[in-house]
Amino acid sequence: MNWNEALRILHPQRPEPALPVRVAPRAGALHRAHAPSICVASGKGGTGKSVVSASLAALWAEQGRALLIDADLGVGNAHLMQSVQPKLTLVDVVRGRATAAEALTVCGPRLDLLAGGSGVSQMASLSAAELSRIARGIEDLDGQYDALVVDSAAGISEQTIAFAAAADMVLIVTTSDPTAMTDAYAFLKVLFARRRDSHASLIVNRTVEVDEGPRTAGRIESVCQRFLGRGVHYLGCLPEDRAVVKSVAQRQCVINAAPQSPAAIALRELRGRIAEELNTLSHLGLGRSLEACCAGVTRRV
Repeated sequence: MNWNEALRILHPQRPEPALPVRVAPRAGALHRAHAPSICVASGKGGTGKSVVSASLAALWAEQGRALLIDADLGVGNAHLMQSVQPKLTLVDVVRGRATAAEALTVCGPRLDLLAGGSGVSQMASLSAAELSRIARGIEDLDGQYDALVVDSAAGISEQTIAFAAAADMVLIVTTSDPTAMTDAYAFLKVLFARRRDSHASLIVNRTVEVDEGPRTAGRIESVCQRFLGRGVHYLGCLPEDRAVVKSVAQRQCVINAAPQSPAAIALRELRGRIAEELNTLSHLGLGRSLEACCAGVTRRV
């Protein structure tokens, strides 16, 4: 059984929807300033990082053009919540079979996806030259979008940290689970070692109690101040919501599947706060910054 057959069993395909109509870029879009970039990360898997990434991309696409980049390069699955099957991925970009523009998958009138590889172990440990090829592809696309949202791999691999360090803003998704908090701190420790001035914020997911978000963020903030000498901004929380589970099972983003659900409403409020913070930051270009980070990425042996 090959990998594609395994995927078909794990994720039965719904009837293929008609491809959305592409909305042309605004006049002059190819020559404007760099798009703001947001890297959604987590110290461990299972915190809801991909749900947040997909939701933010969908929300930005409501008002402009958004690009969702699946940076979980070895086992990418961002396409699942878009209910699409990419014909080309970043694997093809790295291997020189396609440009980044050719590898785009249309997910909506104003939303595109650069899919990661699925079951391609070599993609989890790229050389600096291979990662640089991805960086240049992203730079070529940068000016066409109003926001770039990176769905990063969980953990603290070198290339995961490179994507986070290159982004204008990093959103660390955690829960109140002790292991999730510990791993969120570990991620921040490695990120700040790579880029001391990284603009990092915390999102506490799946909260049940009113004070669960601030309390969880406060603990991580306290540890960061004590051992890292700097804090991390608490951006907000997302409530435990069965609508999220149902939307993932339907291979949809909760913003589209259940727009009036508590989680979708909280995500929409979160998007507003993120936009306000991004307006205060310089946008150096995700691709350009990622290529600069590539010097610190080496292939593991």
